Amino acid sequence: MLKLVFVAVSLVALVGAKPTTRDVSLNDRPTIHTSTGWLQGTTESCGLFCSYYSFKGIPYAAPPTGNNRWRAPIPHPGWSGVRDASEHGPSCPSGSRLSRTISEDCLSLNIYTQNLVGRQAVMVWIHGGSFSGGNGDTFTYGPDHIVDDNVLMITINYRLGALGFLSTGDHHATGNFGMKDAIEALRWIRANIANFGGDPDNITIFGESAGGAAVHYLLLSPSARGLFHKAISQSGSALNPWAYQTDPRTVAFQLARDLGFTNIQTTEQLINTLRTVDPMRLVEATPGSMDYPIVRGIRPIPFVPCMDPPGTTGNEVFLPRAPIDIMRDGSFNQVPYITGFTSAESLVMIRELLLDPSVFPTINANPELKVPFWWNVAPGSAASQSISRQIADFYWGGVALHADIREQWTHFLTDLMFAWGIDTTARMHAARQTHPVFYYRFSFDGSLNLIKRLTLLTAYPGAVHADDIFYLFSVTSVPPPLLPTNDAIMTRRRMVRLWTNFARFGHPTANTDLIVNVNWSRVAGTQEFLDIDTNLIFGRNPNQERMAFWNRLEATYA
Repeated sequence: MLKLVFVAVSLVALVGAKPTTRDVSLNDRPTIHTSTGWLQGTTESCGLFCSYYSFKGIPYAAPPTGNNRWRAPIPHPGWSGVRDASEHGPSCPSGSRLSRTISEDCLSLNIYTQNLVGRQAVMVWIHGGSFSGGNGDTFTYGPDHIVDDNVLMITINYRLGALGFLSTGDHHATGNFGMKDAIEALRWIRANIANFGGDPDNITIFGESAGGAAVHYLLLSPSARGLFHKAISQSGSALNPWAYQTDPRTVAFQLARDLGFTNIQTTEQLINTLRTVDPMRLVEATPGSMDYPIVRGIRPIPFVPCMDPPGTTGNEVFLPRAPIDIMRDGSFNQVPYITGFTSAESLVMIRELLLDPSVFPTINANPELKVPFWWNVAPGSAASQSISRQIADFYWGGVALHADIREQWTHFLTDLMFAWGIDTTARMHAARQTHPVFYYRFSFDGSLNLIKRLTLLTAYPGAVHADDIFYLFSVTSVPPPLLPTNDAIMTRRRMVRLWTNFARFGHPTANTDLIVNVNWSRVAGTQEFLDIDTNLIFGRNPNQERMAFWNRLEATYA
């Protein structure tokens, strides 16, 4: 309560000093001026004696519709009068039917803060969802815990699926439009966040799964340089096989055929035709996850980031070279960076085995499906067969896959889908930049591991993919009652404090206290990492034997 009184007093002084940028009226509907127009927000509760200011549904780019579909975003032209910012904007079209409102005019962001004065550290969340679903709404990403730790938090919407990532491999559709949206959002934030009490010179981008990979892509993109100052990738990297499309042109023509356009010959004809298609038809024609070929998760999702076509210029530039090449020569955006994964990322794939009984028989009949496709090892070759045998021997003793070794199968998927690419990312970035890289494994298995509980996987150890979300955000749909003594409460406080410390100071354990009582050292040659479990434990080389196995195979066969 004293904090809110101080904020109110400070706001009265500031309104007197700068009447043209903000106004906070007695009915708790603050009004803020931005480069695109005036906004009126709301005051929301985050618990007993806890509240924050909320500005939702702020458009940062013009609608990407009509001829603007499959083009880089255009800054929003602005509005007249005072825009009501009490409700989220529409979600971008996706396969999810959970969104309240869906529209192609969806490029908006949401701002949450307890203080409209000063220069708070800013954290910009990029949501996950396989680059094909999700949004930044408080339904999933409630800011309660983060804003209560002296940070201004923002979430963004960006184009998804084919609308966000279709590429013809030439200038007709250069791809990466969802990522270009994120860059446009960051530009709007840099220009305006000071009016909300945020520091435009202290912006941290963070995300999970596809959002974590998106953060990594922004590190690799020359177009994002200078728009943020720190980065956090949770369970996502551009080196994860599902996150990088190597053949976008083929995927684009396949979408046209799936929509019934069988006579399209050129990329210009393809784009002109698809611009006339209803956005939800495009979404519905895109393959769902269970339509992907086996082995699911170790090949690219159809519509994800890709390399820019040759000759790409201007505002269409996003990724001029392959991620690994940018990482090798260190030409990425070098900022303090946190990256890591959950201890049992792909345990959720046990559900896939129950939904699709053909998975194990298919792999037993075609064992070389396990070989990483990006190594370009010829199918049927001695090398391919050797790799397949070594994988089977290492993970499940070389026997045919069967129901009793489902958990071992998910260890293989955890490593190939997530951990190995993230481990390589941490190592390569740390070796090529002076700013620190911090590496973690989230292992805690407790009452807020809600993905694990909702998928009925509590008999298995570890934290599954997206379990860490519930230790950062207030998720409206599943508010479990927890006793104050529950270990999940302390783990949530620790996660939030580590992340907000990093945003504020550039080091996750810059300040140690009863919540954060360990020194998290940067990666310095032996994959130093923090294991986030019931206790915080500093160590080296997470999953050492498993990572060494993949590094040996790559050195021999890739």
